[in-house]
Amino acid sequence: MNELRVFSYNDVDVVYSRDVAEMIRRPHNDLMKSIRAYCDYLGQGDFSQSDFFIPSTYINSQNKEQPCYLLTKKGCDMVANKMTGEKGVLFTAAYVTAFEKMREHIQGSKVKRVGMTDYQQMMAETRRRNARVQAARILTQLAKQYHGTTYEQVLNAHATKELTGEYLLPLPKLDAKTYSAAEIGEMLGISSNKVGTLTNRNNLKTDQYGQWFKDKVPNINKEVPCFRYYETVIPVLRDLLQAETA
Repeated sequence: MNELRVFSYNDVDVVYSRDVAEMIRRPHNDLMKSIRAYCDYLGQGDFSQSDFFIPSTYINSQNKEQPCYLLTKKGCDMVANKMTGEKGVLFTAAYVTAFEKMREHIQGSKVKRVGMTDYQQMMAETRRRNARVQAARILTQLAKQYHGTTYEQVLNAHATKELTGEYLLPLPKLDAKTYSAAEIGEMLGISSNKVGTLTNRNNLKTDQYGQWFKDKVPNINKEVPCFRYYETVIPVLRDLLQAETA
């Protein structure tokens, strides 16, 4: 799923928890457990659960009623706040864009319904434009946190689409499988340190052979740049290793 489906429920813009789970590639039951935990925390404070998560149901493929949640934009903010890396970036970009589109649609419908004057229509268009600018600003600010990585390119591309209606900046190819230095080393029978030495010495950490990501360091709340490789680097490294032993 590339786009979230935003709809109005009791005049509140929401998305289904099942759609969120599909987008972030997480089992729906696991997401439900997390949301229930968030609701418990909200109940302990002075917050209204329905401002974030609204209990609902759906009919599954066995024609049985099952529980789910409707997430408001605040609810999506809370889910995204717990995520890092590619999934967190793409989910944030998706729901910010989807909610802003819904807001523009509602504002546009109001303009048509009440038959506004030229001045009022101009003001409505200004508000819609400001909403797009605000969405783009959020995306570009988030992109700065991922400087030099593929995530920065993704977020900036979505920001330009918010402002112009089209992708002026290209989206990176996110479907190519990438491998860690340890995985590449295992394929070649060498250590991950050796992979790093060879690729650094021969300037192989480029878009042709992989992508920069930010990985979270275990046990500490910190992300560091990490290069992950495409399969295209394997024959190059194999030739370099053969040259060393020749």
